[in-house]
Amino acid sequence: MTAPSSDQENLVRARATTIGLDLSPTCLPGVISNSALLAHYAKLVEQHTLPDTCEPAYEYIP
Repeated sequence: MTAPSSDQENLVRARATTIGLDLSPTCLPGVISNSALLAHYAKLVEQHTLPDTCEPAYEYIP
């Protein structure tokens, strides 16, 4: 794992403070890594376009 940038660390700390989460320094690298991974997946979802004719799924059945 690469060392997190101070911007990433500041963003994670600010988010934790905003929601009242006491973030342990030992957990910080993992939280930063997972935040980056989730941002990547969010970008993939945002890039996928759906046609206007797509019906909404009212119920999920696995």
